[in-house]
Amino acid sequence: MVSADYMIRAALRHDTAMSRAMLRACGVPVPRSRPRIGSIVAVDAYDGLGECFANHGSPMDRMI
Repeated sequence: MVSADYMIRAALRHDTAMSRAMLRACGVPVPRSRPRIGSIVAVDAYDGLGECFANHGSPMDRMI
């Protein structure tokens, strides 16, 4: 038997009608859909994205 947690994590990895339906059925807020390639989106839709790509040092520096 598959746990609800596993199904939620699997649904969050995809952006399809089925994955969004699974999230709704499990009571999880559905994230915004990814825009189609070439479409125009609002700038505030990507606030904080730069933080994801910021280079704060190498992960290798923390290895011992």
